[in-house]
Amino acid sequence: MTNGFDSNFIQQIKDKNDIVTVMSRYLTLTQKGKNFWTCCPFHNERTPSMCVNPLEQFYHCFGCKEHGDVITFIEKIESCDFMTAVEILAKNAGMEVPTFKNDENVQKRKKQKETVLNILAECAKHYEQNLYDKNSKIAQDYVKSRKFTRTSLDEFHIGYSKNWTDIVEFLKSKGFSYEDMLASGVVEYKNKYFDVFAERLIFPIYNIMDECIGFSARSLVPTEYAKYKNSTNNVVFDKSKVMFGINFLKTLKQQHKLDYIIIVEGQMDVVALHQAGFKNCVACLGTALTPYHAKQLKYLCENVIVSLDGDSAGQKATIRTIDTLVNGGLNVKAIKIPENKDPDEYIKSYGRDAYQKLLDEALDHVVFKIYHNLEQYDLTKIDQKAKFVNTALNIVNNLQTVSEKQVYLDVIRKLTDVPIDVLKRDLADTQTAVQKNDKIIEYFENAVLKSVKFVLASLCFKKDYANYNFDLSKYLQNPSYKKLYETLKEYHNQNKPFRISSLIDDDEKKDDVLVDILEYNFEDVKNPKQYFNECIWKIRENYLKNKSQVLTKKLDSCTQEEKAEIYRQISDVQKKIREKILED
Repeated sequence: MTNGFDSNFIQQIKDKNDIVTVMSRYLTLTQKGKNFWTCCPFHNERTPSMCVNPLEQFYHCFGCKEHGDVITFIEKIESCDFMTAVEILAKNAGMEVPTFKNDENVQKRKKQKETVLNILAECAKHYEQNLYDKNSKIAQDYVKSRKFTRTSLDEFHIGYSKNWTDIVEFLKSKGFSYEDMLASGVVEYKNKYFDVFAERLIFPIYNIMDECIGFSARSLVPTEYAKYKNSTNNVVFDKSKVMFGINFLKTLKQQHKLDYIIIVEGQMDVVALHQAGFKNCVACLGTALTPYHAKQLKYLCENVIVSLDGDSAGQKATIRTIDTLVNGGLNVKAIKIPENKDPDEYIKSYGRDAYQKLLDEALDHVVFKIYHNLEQYDLTKIDQKAKFVNTALNIVNNLQTVSEKQVYLDVIRKLTDVPIDVLKRDLADTQTAVQKNDKIIEYFENAVLKSVKFVLASLCFKKDYANYNFDLSKYLQNPSYKKLYETLKEYHNQNKPFRISSLIDDDEKKDDVLVDILEYNFEDVKNPKQYFNECIWKIRENYLKNKSQVLTKKLDSCTQEEKAEIYRQISDVQKKIREKILED
């Protein structure tokens, strides 16, 4: 497998990276005869079962059956994709990774990426030095109030932005151009160049390769903007693909110390958990957990415990997070932190052991959902008990196997005292009802709502095929979608710059329905321009069909004179549908 690279180049990579030498950087190899042996890094074992063959340049584990060449090994051990593995080995061998043919922008983008990474690395070091400056008392007082240890400050490279111009002057002294500063997302221009993270505590964000790719910053002075501010998307930073603390997980995996991953809400929680000895935690940054996050986590460990804030908003987010993780194929448990606390507050109040007890008693994701819904009902009242049973059965009905359903029906029985045979009959009725409605639900999601999401996402991300030729204002029933469209259109009409991050930086104001649009995956759309036009028509067609149904219903309650006009209107609507007429 060459993944687009010339086969000769891939062979050169392998020839210049002896598998024994490379694997020795990560593992202790012992030679026995012609081969080398080591404990497999991909499953837990005490007796070496992985054989490394220096002649054929491959490895094979007789325990878990993992095998491959030097590139495969780097992919596995570094938790990275093929391209990144090749880049690592090429750098190790002093080789240049070739640019793909027929793409004039690849080299330019690669150079820009390298420059941006250099700027971010320099900024991270400078911000970190600022924290210890004698004039940074406000930041020093804050980290003391949060009880950050010096070890944590060093481990996370936490820093401080002193003012609006310091970082600009620093980067200028390093020889970076204003254009490159703007590309990095650290600097913006409004009448003058300034630091977007001014007067904030700085948390550098690292990817799984331990490269600084952006920053999350907390305001330390009163501001009209969001308390937390994250880097905007650029050539190295994509908010929907970033998790704070993921670089530590890779290290734990390589040390065979990653039995499960804890997901928390913010970087403060990650730091607090690290200080308490829980280094196996990550946080999303001002966005919901995405399928990409789930895929990234699964590559590191399949077991996850969701530990978001204990308040109402945190528990709703927990349910959404569970669904994304389960759909991603992970084994998921969840906890509810008592007293509406977050992990940081809980550990400070009750200590490490108390939090460990919560983790040890974490609920299976289905049981967590059932108990989460239980809080909405008073089971001492017959009508509410019935509603709870119906809600719980709908949760169980989404499971794949009969044996799974049986297990959770027993949980519902214990909570409600409803006999198991009655629950089984009700579950069968629920399944029948779901089957009847499947086609309607599938049509709506796939044909109309999906079209709305694609159109809005295309406009939001300013795709070159997206346009405002057809006014969607009256066709969007969901107030959040309608508000987003009208906001985008206003910025477009006034020729004002629009930043997607302005919709999602402030979690308290974020509307959950926007998540699907702001994290839309365009990769599956083969002909986006054509699909955009088809989606516009689908939205319009749905509106016309609904209008036709409304008019038809009027026929039952109108006079004979009115019927003629209604028939004319229905005919006009049907003509517009047949001829695909967009305008009224």
